[in-house]
Amino acid sequence: MARARKNKPTVTTILLVVEGTTEKIYFERLKGLERYSSLKIKPDLPKHSNLTTLLDYAKDEQASGAYDYVWLLFDRDVLQTQKLPKTTLDLINNPEKLKKHGIDIADSMPCFEIWFLLHYCLPKQTYQNQDKLIEELCKHIPNYCKKQEWLDKNDIYAMLKDKINTALENSKTLRERNKNADSSDYSMCNIDLLITEIQKLGKK
Repeated sequence: MARARKNKPTVTTILLVVEGTTEKIYFERLKGLERYSSLKIKPDLPKHSNLTTLLDYAKDEQASGAYDYVWLLFDRDVLQTQKLPKTTLDLINNPEKLKKHGIDIADSMPCFEIWFLLHYCLPKQTYQNQDKLIEELCKHIPNYCKKQEWLDKNDIYAMLKDKINTALENSKTLRERNKNADSSDYSMCNIDLLITEIQKLGKK
């Protein structure tokens, strides 16, 4: 008599459309260390990182049906340097509207490294530029550098893993602090929403 086959566990797929090497390497390291058996994470860095191009790419990938979830990660300081069409601005500034396209946002201001800093403390209300935030991060991670050579040699996810609950709590506090913000330049971070989603899906 043939042995009954056990049903294979369903694997959920999540695509992360990122605009920088730092984000790609961080989530590659997360994927390698956590080894979620029920979740396949794909950090994808398209060749052209203009925000409109990234958004169009995320839409196309979502429409392909190849992934269960599609997330778009970007630094909001690009709004100061890139001339973006109104259609792009309308979507990225209205997460609920973008969610109707099947895409979630994990954005940061001024840059992704604010997520790293949240593992140690609450950030300042504003930063003049990315370099100023990274200066503060270096007080906690000496010699931190966002160049690929440094990131390849240092496992930033493993380095921060034991402080991730602190980062999640600090992110909530930061979001609460910004509820009545009257400036788009205020430091902010929604990476915690993505991390929480990954943790939830990884446990299924």
